[in-house]
Amino acid sequence: MATPSLLEEESLKVAFLSLLGRDAQRAERVKRGVKNKYSSMIKQILCLLSMAFCVAGQLAAQNPTAIHEVNEHIEKTSPQTSDALFIRQNEIYKQAKADADLVQQARALQRMGQICYQMGLFTQSLNYHIKADEIYRSDKNEKQAADNLNDLALLFLITKQERDAKQSYFKALTTFQRLRDSSGIARTYANIGHYYEKTLNYDSAYFYQQKAMQVFNSIGDAEGAAFVHENLGSIYEDKSQFDKAYFHFSKALAWFEQGSNTEMLIDAYNNVGDVFRKQGAYAEALRFTRKAEALAKSTKSFSRLSSAYRDLGKTYSFLKNTDSTFYYLELSRQYFLRSYSQESKNQEALLKVIYGLDRKEMQLAEMARQEKIAWAIYIASGIAAVVFILVAAIIIRNQRHRILRERETRLKEEEILKTKQELMEVDLNNKKLQEEQLKENLHTKAKEITAHTLQTIQKNQLLEDIREALTEMIKSDGRSYKKELRSLLNKINQNFHKDAYWDDFRRIFEEINQEFFDHLQQINPGLSATDIKLISLIKLNVNAADIAALLGVSTDSLRVARYRLRKKLKLEQGASLTAFIQSI
Repeated sequence: MATPSLLEEESLKVAFLSLLGRDAQRAERVKRGVKNKYSSMIKQILCLLSMAFCVAGQLAAQNPTAIHEVNEHIEKTSPQTSDALFIRQNEIYKQAKADADLVQQARALQRMGQICYQMGLFTQSLNYHIKADEIYRSDKNEKQAADNLNDLALLFLITKQERDAKQSYFKALTTFQRLRDSSGIARTYANIGHYYEKTLNYDSAYFYQQKAMQVFNSIGDAEGAAFVHENLGSIYEDKSQFDKAYFHFSKALAWFEQGSNTEMLIDAYNNVGDVFRKQGAYAEALRFTRKAEALAKSTKSFSRLSSAYRDLGKTYSFLKNTDSTFYYLELSRQYFLRSYSQESKNQEALLKVIYGLDRKEMQLAEMARQEKIAWAIYIASGIAAVVFILVAAIIIRNQRHRILRERETRLKEEEILKTKQELMEVDLNNKKLQEEQLKENLHTKAKEITAHTLQTIQKNQLLEDIREALTEMIKSDGRSYKKELRSLLNKINQNFHKDAYWDDFRRIFEEINQEFFDHLQQINPGLSATDIKLISLIKLNVNAADIAALLGVSTDSLRVARYRLRKKLKLEQGASLTAFIQSI
């Protein structure tokens, strides 16, 4: 079974999420269709109910019903699981909403988006970040809004919305610059550099990574500088400048070896190993990749372990060690499938939580709505009978109108269909006539070119006879006639195959065999006029003797011409020239 690539994995994620999005969109379209169909009827009903609901609303305002928060029991899980973290942030969001704390609401939404991003649920992540952005902007919380814009830009980039990604990054940069937030400026510079790298604009990518490096160094942020070194190494690796790539990767590695970011350390080991492998230093490549393997194995990072085994397989492939190559590539495949399976399960669990919470919120909203209209139901019950009668009358009237409209529409459609069928029959007949006319024209032209060819053969044969007779006269006749006879003979020789008939012949032949000449030009565009004449006569199945007569050459010269033509057409030894030309 073939191992799915990372691109295929991402495609599966996007397809799954797209299906979810399409289902929601489809439901919304159905809802709008129903609403539009009965909008007029609903408006009439609402006009009758408006007075009753207004009175009921006043009563409800005087007797408000408290809406209590419904808390479900959450089973004890590891605090590191994404679904548990998401549930916790959702609880924080609900509490902040109850407390009217906009900043806390936005932060919870942003963290929920970050959790979804880590799990590969980019559509859901984008929705949460957009909601957070709206709250940050309404509360004029610029710093948090700029941080969130960096997250939004990355999601836009992942979902191929490159224009929106660029705008979000530069909006964040402008905000951090106005706030004089050096750390935010440096991070955004690095993110912009990453954007340009992914869009293959390496000069701009290098420019912004260098600006990020300058700011990180000025504020003494060594970790930030290490990340920039990682980004610069990636740029140089993409450009196959491996010495510079190794310089930056090794700088990043030196920092990550001192820190606690295990994932970045594994990536750094793999990056250095990649550079050594691409430079042909296979022993060093194996040493660093082995370090990545050991660290990934100890942390049970299956995806990174799969990458390490894949790199080991590549290196052993260059070393011509077939057994080790297949062994590590198979391990890479197995751990990739384990990683993909685990990630899919985690995504499924998180999606269940997300949609479960959505359903619960909808249920709570419905409960609140029912409580608010409880008093209205009692008041509206008195006029319900009247409303029912009116609705029934409206429905009956609408049904009658609908039946009439459907009948008229059906008659019009039948007329249109009949007209289309008639037009199709006329068009079909016209096409048949055109085809017959084309066949007739081609037949006529074929007759013309055949007759023309025979005429030319006869003419050339006549000239040949005259030439032979004159030659004999020169040999036997008196000297007083030889000068005139030689002049006549020279004129015949000069015009023997410079005949206007060839132009007519080629014009008619090209009209009949246009595709033949187009294909011939593709094979060898440097064919001479004599080559074209010879190829055309062969295409017409003219025999060798007649071809020699038409071209005004001997049979030996014709054999030489055919040999040269075979070389121009690059035919293999033994291949038939006639068969090749007929096959074009």
